[in-house]
Amino acid sequence: EGAAVRIAMTVGALLYELPETGMAKESPPPDPSALSGDLYVVSNEVTTPDGSADVKFVHFRGRIGSGINIGAELEGMAALRANDGMTSMGIMLAGRGFIIDRKTAKSFLKASGSSAAIIIRPIRNGKDLLDRCRDAWVIDLTGFAEEEVRRQFPVVYQHMLVHVKPERTSNRDEQFREKWWLLGRSRPEVRTLTLGLSRYIATVETAKHRIFQFLNTDILPEHRLIMFGFDDAYFLGVLSSRIHVAFALAAGGTLEDRPVYNKTRCFDPFPFPDCDDARKKAIRSLAEELDAHRKQAQAKHGAGLTDMYNVVEKIRANEPLTAEEKELHDRALISTLKQLHDDLDAAVATAYGWPWPMTDAEILEHVVALNAERAREEERGNIRWLRPDYQTRNVKTNGTQTALAMTGEENGPKKPATKAGEKQPWPETLAARIAAVETAVRAARAPVTAKIIAKQFDTARAPVAAVAEILETLCTLGRIHRAPAPGHFIA
Repeated sequence: EGAAVRIAMTVGALLYELPETGMAKESPPPDPSALSGDLYVVSNEVTTPDGSADVKFVHFRGRIGSGINIGAELEGMAALRANDGMTSMGIMLAGRGFIIDRKTAKSFLKASGSSAAIIIRPIRNGKDLLDRCRDAWVIDLTGFAEEEVRRQFPVVYQHMLVHVKPERTSNRDEQFREKWWLLGRSRPEVRTLTLGLSRYIATVETAKHRIFQFLNTDILPEHRLIMFGFDDAYFLGVLSSRIHVAFALAAGGTLEDRPVYNKTRCFDPFPFPDCDDARKKAIRSLAEELDAHRKQAQAKHGAGLTDMYNVVEKIRANEPLTAEEKELHDRALISTLKQLHDDLDAAVATAYGWPWPMTDAEILEHVVALNAERAREEERGNIRWLRPDYQTRNVKTNGTQTALAMTGEENGPKKPATKAGEKQPWPETLAARIAAVETAVRAARAPVTAKIIAKQFDTARAPVAAVAEILETLCTLGRIHRAPAPGHFIA
């Protein structure tokens, strides 16, 4: 019946107009920086029975910035080195045949043995996180040559021949055609960020509500998820706070009417609080409770996060709930969810030392000012690393991610213990463990397994599974290589 058109409208007025009488010609015009503007951003849109749209806006008023924004000048914010290397997009499949259901995954694991656990893993996409989970699994053969897959995992190889190769061999991308059994983009940083962690934080890149949650590290994130390499609920709390969400909504883009989390604009410039352990503990406790509350509502009641947060927004706006929304409110304890967010917002503001509550415009002014302060600190060499044991070894000084800078000393890696029977201590930090395992592989005169490497350390603190995970990551990053024998590696 007609075109569905969405526009963004910008209306400008003359800053200065010399009247015919009254003002002298030499009088200066008003300062443009002192003039205010109004910005209306679509917050909700519902199609009514007659076909029209009931649109609600969030209204901002303040100084007009260079990015045609209102209030704080977001365009000039600096990316902070303190945040370097802590995020990654999820893996890109480039072929739906990589996805299998739980039943198929279990049959492959049974047929291929326990070693197949490194190539068959759960996977999640945005719909899994925000709605009902598919319980999907993925075949991830990163680091394996085609002949290795055929020899070690013949059942998996046949599945790939039937369900993946036909689609990939017709792909226009030469790499996808030639490496047809491999994921389109394996994202090595996903593995390095999660190495040694039990969980990580994820958010859906484009979504109506900006929600952050924990995922276990055995789960691979798909392409439209952004993952953060933190297992500390303190970071989940700060990211979930109104302070960060308001900034992300203002700094990020939109796809139609849905906000987009662009990590270079929403995360890289964002300054985290510098607070004491007591304030971190308060945030950590609330964030753990928030994450558990939502997961329980999803698992027990089949509630989707988007539906839950739609109700939260209606409660905040004092809008009446429908019968269905009231039922969800009672079933999923939505008022408790709202209260957890309110308490978390106050705790994070306290960690910053800022007053609370604040308007979104006031939040942006505070965030921009703190970003400028932190940028000046970093110019003087004071970097408040978010995860120093990882970042100081794995991130280059120019802010780009390296494969792994793990040698630990300027003159190369430390040599392993040389005395007969002497075992090395298992290092305290993840980066040091990675360096020690790589050093042990390079010092070996023959291909080694995780069990062989683990025996060189205090085995009570160096579990074989942890060593195996490090070996797989080193192999993925090209630091070591697979030997012909299954489970063996060489430098």
